[in-house]
Amino acid sequence: MRFRLHAMLSAMLFAAACSGSSTTATPGDTAPIDEIRNKYIAAFNAGDAAGVAAVFAEDAVSMPDHHAAVEGKAAIESYMRETFAQYTPNITITPGETEVMGDVAHEHGTFTTTMTPKAGGNAMTDTGKYLVILKRGSDGQWLVHHDIDNTNAPPPALTDQPKTSK
Repeated sequence: MRFRLHAMLSAMLFAAACSGSSTTATPGDTAPIDEIRNKYIAAFNAGDAAGVAAVFAEDAVSMPDHHAAVEGKAAIESYMRETFAQYTPNITITPGETEVMGDVAHEHGTFTTTMTPKAGGNAMTDTGKYLVILKRGSDGQWLVHHDIDNTNAPPPALTDQPKTSK
């Protein structure tokens, strides 16, 4: 199920870039990271690819489950646009640990996504975990720099795999 993609981003991400916020973080201050996560969730649930991409740095790398790495803000927006064209999304993110160390922060946690095909069919729900790394730019804004997510679902059964000859 390629929709796991970003629970990114989240995955998918999740969390990360306080574009336009003047909030700054001090060691232990996770409020700016919380704000980024909330922006990501709101944009994801609205099916807003540009809004999701807005929390990522220009040179960000997103590593969604079962998909090649997506490099750069524009590519992340395109990937999300393609996903949102096919599915009505819903994500819930539960942060585990969030740590801010100077101009770098990281967070890990869990997610649940439900993706409902726009063409009809049953909604697909997935749970998994994520890790994001955020950086604060010279302008004081926090953005997601790297994110990775993966599903808790077991891998496909060996019988579903192509057979190789020995």
